[in-house]
Amino acid sequence: MELTPKEEIQKRVEHLQSSLRRAKVDSCLILQNVDLFYFSGTIQRSYLFIPAEGEPLLMVQKDFDRAGEESPLKNIIPIERPKAISSILKRQGGLKQIGLECDVLPVNQLRQFEKMFPQSNFVDISKAIKQVRMIKSSYEIGQLRQSAKILDEVFDFAKEILRIGMTEIEAESQLIELGRCRGHQGLTRMRAWNQDMVNACVLSGNSGSVLPHLDVSVIGPGISPAFPQGSSFNLMERDVPIQIDFSVAYGGYITDGARTYVIGTLPKKLRDAYKVALEIRDEMENIAKPGVPCSHFYHLASQRVKKRGLEDYFIGTKKNQAPFVGHGIGLEIDEFPLLAKGFSQPLETGMVFAFEPKFIFPEVGVVALEDDYVVTEHGVEKLTHADDQIIVIEES
Repeated sequence: MELTPKEEIQKRVEHLQSSLRRAKVDSCLILQNVDLFYFSGTIQRSYLFIPAEGEPLLMVQKDFDRAGEESPLKNIIPIERPKAISSILKRQGGLKQIGLECDVLPVNQLRQFEKMFPQSNFVDISKAIKQVRMIKSSYEIGQLRQSAKILDEVFDFAKEILRIGMTEIEAESQLIELGRCRGHQGLTRMRAWNQDMVNACVLSGNSGSVLPHLDVSVIGPGISPAFPQGSSFNLMERDVPIQIDFSVAYGGYITDGARTYVIGTLPKKLRDAYKVALEIRDEMENIAKPGVPCSHFYHLASQRVKKRGLEDYFIGTKKNQAPFVGHGIGLEIDEFPLLAKGFSQPLETGMVFAFEPKFIFPEVGVVALEDDYVVTEHGVEKLTHADDQIIVIEES
């Protein structure tokens, strides 16, 4: 298995420590799996203590041997029970202000910490963590490039398997098999609470216009109220849009994309809408560069859509539209930045985002395009390179 380089972990810890010092926070405890992996290189059950100054301490409940093999941190110790960290950290000092990932930490866990450290004040550092993780290193971008290659291969493979009478689930299973064989970890992580995320979604016709219950634009019906999203047992038909929305995670790093297919010919209204999606994408590529506010891209897209009379179908239907046109990706699929209404933070070199102009037509389906980009000093570089036109499948 490929391990996270030592110097990579060191830089991440140093960036977080700088944030702690600016916020006048003495230390922090990292518990959430993805953050734990980001700052330590392992996802074994552990508590990562990072002081504002000095070396981090990884306290491992299990498995200690594997954590030691995976993490390059200098200070790694075993603990039998979580309560052991109280006496260990009291010897470390720096406990007046302790930062926690309050956006994901269970209340019960917080209450336990309050009992263990009655003299400490706990503060939320989740936004600081998101800001640190938002800027990707060359190592992370390399992982994302590998992920994007697998994603491109999945979209190309779809051309070979889609056929009339095939169920969405059958198509999805074949695409997932290919992705897994190429190194996809099989799980797409999402940070937001109660936002479970399927990593593959094949939607034919009306399946694409099902209203979402998540903070996404397209969701699909799924096969059960227990998990009401994703592909279904619906059969593929002629002359309807088939959207494939797929995410690949390589070494933990997620790329997210969508392509539109058809067996036969799409109605003119859908073809015209897809042309507008391409125009929005092209405009973004032309103007995106460090310093441009992230919200700017959503407003430009909304203006163009309104001029074309398609505002009731953009990023949702009239009853349920999402106020964004892109989102950050990395170890989670809902990272910063957000190319969304109200997210005024400017683009910075090293940001990576998925850009997804989508049109959803009630009772008809969805035409969509989604690609991934890294922000460079002079603009954006596209990471995904599969065919970006409506992909026509010839009937056999």
